Amino acid sequence: MPLATGPQTVLVFKHIQFLGNWTRWSGVSLIGYTANRSAQLLVVAEDETGAKTTYWFKVTNQDVWVIEDVAHIPAICLRSVPGDHTKCRGAD
Repeated sequence: MPLATGPQTVLVFKHIQFLGNWTRWSGVSLIGYTANRSAQLLVVAEDETGAKTTYWFKVTNQDVWVIEDVAHIPAICLRSVPGDHTKCRGAD
C-alpha cells in the first residue's frame, strides 16, 4: 500500500518553516509533520555555490517527512525565488 500518491518533491534544505496548522510526530528515523487542513511550507535550499532559493508549497491533509536535512513533500512547489525568505515573528 503506498504511503502517498501524486506529485512529490524531495529537497535538501538549509531552513524550513511550517506555516499554518501542523501536527508534529516522530517515527523511527524521521520527524513527520501533518498539515491539518490547508497549510503552507517554505523550504530554503542552497546550491553548490552557496546561493539560496526559497520554495513555497501548499499541503492539504498530508504528511511531510523530514529525515536529517532532507524534506519529503507530497506536492510540487507553487513558486521559487532567489534568497532566504523565511521570517521570524515579532513579539505579540
